[in-house]
Amino acid sequence: MRLTHMTERIEFYSLVEGKTPEGVPTLIESDTPEYSCWAELLNTPMREFKDPTTKVGFRRESPNFAIKFEVNIHIDSMWRVKWRGKFYEITGLDPDFDKRNVTKLECKAVE
Repeated sequence: MRLTHMTERIEFYSLVEGKTPEGVPTLIESDTPEYSCWAELLNTPMREFKDPTTKVGFRRESPNFAIKFEVNIHIDSMWRVKWRGKFYEITGLDPDFDKRNVTKLECKAVE
Protein backbone atom coordinates (compact mmCIF):
# COMPACT_ATOMS: atom_id res chain seq x y z
CA MET A 1 0.00 0.00 0.00
CA ARG A 2 1.33 3.42 -0.92
CA LEU A 3 0.15 5.74 1.83
CA THR A 4 2.04 8.68 0.33
CA HIS A 5 -0.31 8.54 -2.68
CA MET A 6 -3.42 8.86 -0.49
CA THR A 7 -3.70 12.63 -0.70
CA GLU A 8 -7.44 13.12 -1.26
CA ARG A 9 -9.90 13.35 1.65
CA ILE A 10 -13.26 11.68 1.02
CA GLU A 11 -16.35 11.29 3.19
CA PHE A 12 -19.08 8.65 3.10
CA TYR A 13 -22.72 9.66 3.62
CA SER A 14 -25.63 7.29 4.11
CA LEU A 15 -29.02 7.83 2.53
CA VAL A 16 -31.94 8.74 4.79
CA GLU A 17 -35.63 9.16 4.10
CA GLY A 18 -36.64 12.69 3.20
CA LYS A 19 -39.21 14.58 1.16
CA THR A 20 -39.05 16.69 -1.97
CA PRO A 21 -40.50 20.23 -1.87
CA GLU A 22 -43.69 18.72 -3.33
CA GLY A 23 -43.92 16.29 -0.38
CA VAL A 24 -42.92 13.12 -2.24
CA PRO A 25 -40.89 10.67 -0.09
CA THR A 26 -37.35 10.14 -1.38
CA LEU A 27 -33.85 9.16 -0.24
CA ILE A 28 -31.39 12.01 0.40
CA GLU A 29 -27.84 12.24 1.77
CA SER A 30 -27.64 12.50 5.55
CA ASP A 31 -26.21 15.64 7.14
CA THR A 32 -23.41 13.88 9.03
CA PRO A 33 -20.77 11.65 7.43
CA GLU A 34 -20.69 7.97 8.35
CA TYR A 35 -16.95 7.67 7.75
CA SER A 36 -14.09 9.83 6.51
CA CYS A 37 -10.66 8.74 5.25
CA TRP A 38 -7.73 9.50 2.96
CA ALA A 39 -7.88 8.07 -0.54
CA GLU A 40 -5.73 7.69 -3.62
CA LEU A 41 -7.32 8.96 -6.81
CA LEU A 42 -6.70 6.13 -9.29
CA ASN A 43 -8.14 7.90 -12.33
CA THR A 44 -10.94 10.23 -13.29
CA PRO A 45 -12.24 9.23 -16.69
CA MET A 46 -14.45 11.78 -18.37
CA ARG A 47 -17.00 9.88 -20.41
CA GLU A 48 -18.94 11.57 -23.14
CA PHE A 49 -22.63 10.86 -23.60
CA LYS A 50 -25.17 12.13 -26.07
CA ASP A 51 -28.80 12.62 -25.15
CA PRO A 52 -30.75 10.86 -27.95
CA THR A 53 -33.69 13.26 -27.78
CA THR A 54 -31.81 16.57 -27.85
CA LYS A 55 -28.60 15.37 -29.56
CA VAL A 56 -26.62 17.38 -26.98
CA GLY A 57 -23.41 15.83 -25.66
CA PHE A 58 -22.25 16.07 -22.06
CA ARG A 59 -19.49 14.65 -19.88
CA ARG A 60 -19.86 12.56 -16.76
CA GLU A 61 -17.21 12.19 -14.09
CA SER A 62 -16.40 8.68 -12.87
CA PRO A 63 -13.56 8.81 -10.33
CA ASN A 64 -12.00 5.65 -8.92
CA PHE A 65 -10.49 5.64 -5.43
CA ALA A 66 -8.29 3.32 -3.37
CA ILE A 67 -8.69 3.50 0.40
CA LYS A 68 -7.05 1.59 3.22
CA PHE A 69 -8.76 -1.73 3.94
CA GLU A 70 -10.60 -1.48 7.26
CA VAL A 71 -11.82 -4.63 9.02
CA ASN A 72 -14.13 -2.87 11.50
CA ILE A 73 -15.75 -0.48 8.96
CA HIS A 74 -18.37 -1.89 6.61
CA ILE A 75 -18.82 0.44 3.64
CA ASP A 76 -22.32 0.09 2.27
CA SER A 77 -22.65 0.25 -1.50
CA MET A 78 -25.73 2.47 -1.03
CA TRP A 79 -23.65 5.20 0.61
CA ARG A 80 -22.55 8.30 -1.30
CA VAL A 81 -18.99 9.62 -1.52
CA LYS A 82 -18.33 13.33 -1.10
CA TRP A 83 -15.12 14.47 -2.78
CA ARG A 84 -14.13 18.08 -3.44
CA GLY A 85 -17.61 19.27 -2.53
CA LYS A 86 -19.43 17.01 -4.99
CA PHE A 87 -21.43 13.83 -4.34
CA TYR A 88 -20.79 10.54 -6.14
CA GLU A 89 -22.69 7.27 -5.97
CA ILE A 90 -20.73 4.04 -5.53
CA THR A 91 -21.05 1.84 -8.62
CA GLY A 92 -18.39 -0.70 -7.68
CA LEU A 93 -16.86 -1.81 -4.39
CA ASP A 94 -13.88 -4.17 -4.40
CA PRO A 95 -12.42 -4.97 -0.95
CA ASP A 96 -9.19 -7.00 -1.02
CA PHE A 97 -10.01 -9.75 1.51
CA ASP A 98 -6.89 -11.73 0.52
CA LYS A 99 -4.12 -9.24 1.29
CA ARG A 100 -6.29 -6.88 3.38
CA ASN A 101 -4.43 -4.01 1.78
CA VAL A 102 -6.82 -1.64 -0.01
CA THR A 103 -10.45 -1.31 -1.02
CA LYS A 104 -11.17 0.06 -4.49
CA LEU A 105 -14.22 2.21 -5.16
CA GLU A 106 -15.74 3.01 -8.52
CA CYS A 107 -17.98 6.06 -8.45
CA LYS A 108 -20.03 8.22 -10.76
CA ALA A 109 -21.32 11.75 -10.32
CA VAL A 110 -24.82 12.14 -8.91
CA GLU A 111 -26.99 14.01 -11.40
